[in-house]
Amino acid sequence: MNKTSLAGLRARDSDRADACGVLDAAQADGQISAEEHSYRTARAMSAKTFDELDRLVGDLQIPSRLANAPVVRPKQRRSRRRWIAAGAIVASAAVVGAIAGSIGDDAGPSKSLPTLTTGSGVQYFIDEYRAEFGDTIADEVDLFPEHAVLDRQATGNPSQSDPYHYDGEFDSWGSVSTRDADERSFDLAAVDLPALAGLLKGAPESVRVPNGTVDHLSFGFEPGEEQGPPIISVYANNEAGNTGYFNVTFDGEIIAVYPFGD
Repeated sequence: MNKTSLAGLRARDSDRADACGVLDAAQADGQISAEEHSYRTARAMSAKTFDELDRLVGDLQIPSRLANAPVVRPKQRRSRRRWIAAGAIVASAAVVGAIAGSIGDDAGPSKSLPTLTTGSGVQYFIDEYRAEFGDTIADEVDLFPEHAVLDRQATGNPSQSDPYHYDGEFDSWGSVSTRDADERSFDLAAVDLPALAGLLKGAPESVRVPNGTVDHLSFGFEPGEEQGPPIISVYANNEAGNTGYFNVTFDGEIIAVYPFGD
């Protein structure tokens, strides 16, 4: 995909959805595996700029229905930015009084978060989750060092899944989606936190990623495993771009390792 000087342009929810559509098509026609699809989709849902989305879909063949989407065609982004700039000039006099009131909304959460991909960070997130929702039940959770994305059943509606983004506060994220009535959930309280904390400390070495860090934790069920237990996929990478991961059960048993280079 061609890079442009607008790669740092902020992405919208619709752009993230388009990127996920590209990833869905790529998995369907065999370009990427189910595991890679899960990993890239989680990253796409939390991407803030087009540059982040480019790195996730730039090596993929694009379905025709998305050939003209902004996430695929830089010119579509450029025209939108020109429209925003022109609109800002016309509207500037009307919004001056609102700027002061909006600064607090854009400044981000006031909490100082621990790194969520550490043992203490996972504990902190689970405590925050319980305080927010009154339980620790989820359909899918992805933790990154500074934020998380998750899906959980809508209150009183087992056929709807509600997405959330967490960066010190829980906010609705994107659009609600249909949820199968028999879709399985898991309980974050079942995670053996001391066992997981030990595994996270040695994760980069375990997957042969020297000088690496834990980049991402994914809580959910293995694709195609209808009866299997929930697992945690632990991903590590380094500045050289080396990536590996392993899967572990909630009670700390490693069930598969995918080291860099294999």
